[in-house]
Amino acid sequence: MRRFNLAVRVVLLIVSIVALTALTQAQYRTSIQGVVTDSTSAVIPGATLTLTNPATNEKQVRTSDANGVFNFNALPASVVFRLDVEKTGFKKKRIDNVQLIPDQPNALNVTLDIGAASQTVNVNGESIPALDTETASLSGVVTDNQVQHMPSFGRDVTKLAQLAPGSFADGSIGGGGNDNYNLPGTQTNGGQGGGADGIFKTENGVALQANGGHVENNAINIDGISTVSATWGGATVITPSEDSVESVKVVSNSYDAEDGRFNGAQIDITSKTGTNNFHGSLFYTNHEAGFNAYQPFNGAGNPVLKDTN
Repeated sequence: MRRFNLAVRVVLLIVSIVALTALTQAQYRTSIQGVVTDSTSAVIPGATLTLTNPATNEKQVRTSDANGVFNFNALPASVVFRLDVEKTGFKKKRIDNVQLIPDQPNALNVTLDIGAASQTVNVNGESIPALDTETASLSGVVTDNQVQHMPSFGRDVTKLAQLAPGSFADGSIGGGGNDNYNLPGTQTNGGQGGGADGIFKTENGVALQANGGHVENNAINIDGISTVSATWGGATVITPSEDSVESVKVVSNSYDAEDGRFNGAQIDITSKTGTNNFHGSLFYTNHEAGFNAYQPFNGAGNPVLKDTN
């Protein structure tokens, strides 16, 4: 009887873990939408569009509607896709290296040329820059290449958010090793990760101001899920490792209503997706206080100015 009860408990535990895993899947908000037309700008209905993830060979197939419109929703922004477009009476078009702006709709219109379907027109998606024509937001994306090669104190990717347009952080170093020491509000939002704790900082306050908002009003999302602390505004309870991050997007103003919970910067961190190949990384980090750049008012050996009024 005891063995039976133990077996039941194990089964229930496995079912619970699977259920929780399904509930906590990343909420991808990246999408592609566009119109298929011919060389005269007439819409082409019934065109077959195949979106392929070359890293996993996963495919999604759509058909353009009566107005030539197509949509691919809930896409991982970390993937560089390949898009094939086919229609009888037209040459097949293949667009490689389709790069997306994360966590928003991406416009991609396709023009087909008249000809045999056996002929293929190849286009490199890198020659078609990802332009934000679908929203009125001011935003910037810190790419995977920047995450891997730009210096970030404590290997904390939230430090790189200040690279986005419309964002501000002074980058000063305090006596305890925390950065952005003089930025207003940074003493009240959980504290910033230093060189010692880095990504292991609990309630890591993102020291960044955007659109005139305070740091405690910043929003932090990882793969579409909010990680803002319930105690300290503008602080994240999870700080991902740089090796797991594909991009960091910062919307500094005019954000959509879906981001209306916080009125500061909207910081969206996107994780890397898997591939069919094994890969890894190795790094070494060392922080020397003697190489730090200090502000003239709060530097090493200088007294902190106080208001005497």
